[in-house]
Amino acid sequence: MKVVFAFLFSYLMGTISGSFLIGKYIYKVDIRNEGSGNAGTTNAIRVFGVKTGLYTFLIDFIKGSLTVFLVREVFGPEVQYLALLACVLGHDFPFYMDFKGGKGVATSIGGSLIIAPVPTLILMGIWILGVASYRMVSLWSILLYLLLPLDHYLFGLAKGRDLILLILISVLGLYRHKENIRRILRGEEKKLEGGKK
Repeated sequence: MKVVFAFLFSYLMGTISGSFLIGKYIYKVDIRNEGSGNAGTTNAIRVFGVKTGLYTFLIDFIKGSLTVFLVREVFGPEVQYLALLACVLGHDFPFYMDFKGGKGVATSIGGSLIIAPVPTLILMGIWILGVASYRMVSLWSILLYLLLPLDHYLFGLAKGRDLILLILISVLGLYRHKENIRRILRGEEKKLEGGKK
């Protein structure tokens, strides 16, 4: 029962979509009908501007951190990776948004930071520098997902079942970026530009 409650709580926390809520209640639009149609930070920046995009990132980042922290405190550290996976699933496939959410990058980073502060800070540094230098968020997010399990494993934090759960998070992240991967391979992926709203 502990596992079930932890999973359900984490999934519901994950469904709190920063870009969707900001778009609906502040800009009166559905982010899924704007720009790329993705309910995430990058599309929020393109549609609403950098400031709103950063708010979106913070909401999704904090919900990942808070979810893993609360689950670990209430149910124990043995379910923290499950909590992170469920939270990302909620972000990517929120039930009240017809299961059309974001790609889970900010949520994954936020939850990972609670589990593994030092490895995650290293990945965050690489990701931030890469995005700031090349402005292709998808490329560096794909790299982040590729490195995430290896990062935790090398620091001795994810083994056995936990490593499998972390690999599932990465596979999910890569799957959510499948169209970006195709555009990158074709040389058609757009760089990040702020919106006008």
